[in-house]
Amino acid sequence: MPDYICTLKTTPMKNIFTTFFITCFLFAFSATSFAQTVDEVIASHVAATGGTENWKKLQSMKITGHIEVQGIEIPFTQQAVHNKGYRVDAEFQGMQIIQITNQTKSWEQMPFAGKTNLEPSSEDEHKQRVDQLDIQNEFVDWKEKGSSVELLGKDEEDGNEYFKVRLTTKTGNSAIHFIDTKTFLIYKTKRTAKMQGQEMEMETKLMDYKLLSVGVKIPHKTDQMGQVLVFDKVEANVAIPESTFDVK
Repeated sequence: MPDYICTLKTTPMKNIFTTFFITCFLFAFSATSFAQTVDEVIASHVAATGGTENWKKLQSMKITGHIEVQGIEIPFTQQAVHNKGYRVDAEFQGMQIIQITNQTKSWEQMPFAGKTNLEPSSEDEHKQRVDQLDIQNEFVDWKEKGSSVELLGKDEEDGNEYFKVRLTTKTGNSAIHFIDTKTFLIYKTKRTAKMQGQEMEMETKLMDYKLLSVGVKIPHKTDQMGQVLVFDKVEANVAIPESTFDVK
């Protein structure tokens, strides 16, 4: 049989095997790169906001600010001790609004919702709030905290590109974080929350990042579906008695 006939007959089979092995190699390489990219994105985000060492210095925080909604400003204060508890106090038209969460329970006083005294929150409400006790960046030591992460690709908005990273905590709370591909700051988050027994998708935009005294950056303004929170003053590592989060 002439050599050129053998070549014509065997070359396609060789090409098939060559293509197959190249495809397998590229798939394996892509999968590995994808996993590495998740770690790299998170590492870059943590570094951009101050770094792990500085985040671990943050043990307490007191925020004084106001909520802007429908042309009304509602002053509030928020006090938090890392992994111990947090408390929010606000006043609206002479009514005192209080929300308290510690490791085991949550309470709330919301007169406009018929709760004129502090009442225990539901288990679902407490589950949604308990992760907020971690006032250090939730991406810091996420593995040690029992969380899981997943890179969902990229997205574009307003001419900017963002990594979409889903973080799920050990309590089962999940949120998608849109991390700017240039600054590595979080632009917005999306999460599903239960409100009055119904599930709602909540989108929060994070803005006006500023440096705290311990060397970490946090947003000083957020916009959650038209409800704007402005942090007028943020104090790090202030003395806050743990009794602040006790309810008798």
